[in-house]
Amino acid sequence: MLSAADKVGFPHRREIVAVVVAIVPFFLSFYSISTINGEVTSYSDVVDIVLGAAVLYLVFNNRVFIAEGEAQYKVIRIVLTIALLVIGVFHLLSGAGLLVNLPYPLGYAN
Repeated sequence: MLSAADKVGFPHRREIVAVVVAIVPFFLSFYSISTINGEVTSYSDVVDIVLGAAVLYLVFNNRVFIAEGEAQYKVIRIVLTIALLVIGVFHLLSGAGLLVNLPYPLGYAN
């Protein structure tokens, strides 16, 4: 349940934190990569996994703003939630190495 102060305005500080956490893995990386004959055989990125999971957690907790926030911001909050969900899932899949064989810039395939 939101307090009266939390129901007013967009974006809320928790939404800003979610956006920042979603953007950080694009610039920060701690990865491990293994190659054999120039082919990537294994890839993992700890930052992608941890912050991707954090984005999904924040989005899940921020859904209360859609239900209880001001009606005029409902659509933008739904769009923001969907975008952050896609980015969070992308970070998790990328960090786990499941997107390695996608073409550049999403993966590391030649």
